[in-house]
Amino acid sequence: LTELRDITMCPNICGIACFVVLLILSPIDIIFICTMAESLCVFNSSEFKDVQPIYLSEEESGVINISCSKKFEDVYAYFRALFNKQEISERALKLTEEAANLNPANYTVWYYRRKILKELNKDLKKEVEFCSRMTDESPKNYQIWHHRRLLIEILNDPTGELEFTQSMLQEDYKNYHAWQHRQWLISHFKLWDNELVYSEEMIKKDARNNSAWNYRYFVINSTTGFDAQVTEREIQMTLENIKKLPHNESAWNYLNGIVEDRGPSSFENVVNFCEYLLSQKQTSPQLLAFLYTAYLDKFQKTEDENFKNKAIKATFVVIIYLQMCDMLLDMDPMRRHFWQQYKSNVKA
Repeated sequence: LTELRDITMCPNICGIACFVVLLILSPIDIIFICTMAESLCVFNSSEFKDVQPIYLSEEESGVINISCSKKFEDVYAYFRALFNKQEISERALKLTEEAANLNPANYTVWYYRRKILKELNKDLKKEVEFCSRMTDESPKNYQIWHHRRLLIEILNDPTGELEFTQSMLQEDYKNYHAWQHRQWLISHFKLWDNELVYSEEMIKKDARNNSAWNYRYFVINSTTGFDAQVTEREIQMTLENIKKLPHNESAWNYLNGIVEDRGPSSFENVVNFCEYLLSQKQTSPQLLAFLYTAYLDKFQKTEDENFKNKAIKATFVVIIYLQMCDMLLDMDPMRRHFWQQYKSNVKA
C-alpha cells in the first residue's frame, strides 16, 4: 500500500499506470510493477541524468545472491556512484534517506549521510526527528541508535532524549539499545538525579528485566558507590524481590554482584536468608549456586577453632560441595556440564 500511495502521487504516467494494473493483475504483480515504476520515476528524472549508476557485477553478487527489488538495486547503484565521488549535495542527502529506508542496517549509508549533513550545515535537530521515525520502524537497529548518539553528541543537547528512551522502553522493557543510549546520556551529560528511582520503577514493572537491574548497578556504581549503607539497602531490596520470585535469575545476579567485593560469606543475613529458603523447599539453581559460593568463600577465609585441622575441614567442605553439585546437576540440566566440572574440581 505504501508503494501504491507513493507511485500514484508521482506526477506522470507512472501514477496512471498503477490504477490500470490494479484492475487486471494479482497483488504480487502489482507490487512488483509499482516498485519498478517508482524507481523509474526517481532515476529517470533530470536530477540524476548525469549519474552513471554502479550495479553489482555477476562476480560480486554470484557467491551469495540476495533477492531484492528493482528499486533496491537502483537506489544502491546510484548510491555507490555518488558515494564513490563523495558528492556533497541535496540529491545525495535525499538518496541516503532512500537507501536508509530500504536497509537501515547499512553502516556506510549513515556514515555518508552524517558527512553530507555536516558539510551542508543541516539542522541536526530535524535529523534527530528523522531518527525517531526510523526507530519506530526498526527499534533494535544498531546503526540508527549509533547515528542518534553521534547527533546528540554534536548538538551537545540531551533535551527530550530521556523521554524518548522512556517511550521506547514502554514498548519493550528489554530494548538493549534504548538502555545503552540512556546509560550514555546520563553519563555524558551528568543526568543522574532521578535515575535510581527510574530503575526501581522499571524493576517493579518487570522484576525479571535484567537490563533494569544492570542499569541500577551502573547508576549506583557511577555515583555513590557501594558503601556499607548502600550495600545493605540494596541487599534488602533484592531479598524482597527474591522472596516474591525465588527463581528470578536477574535478582540473584544483582545480589552476587553487590556482595562480590567482600565475599558472600561476609553477609550473614544473606546466607541465613538463603538457608531459610532452602529449609522451606523454595530451592532454585540460583539459590544453590549462591550458597555454594558462600560456603566456598567461608572455607577459604575461616580461622575458626573447629576447623584448625585442615583434613577435617577439607572433608567437611567436600561433602557439602558434592551434595550441592549433585542437587545442581539435577535442578539445572541446562548447565549440567558446568556443574559437572565444578564437581570434578572438588574431587580433585
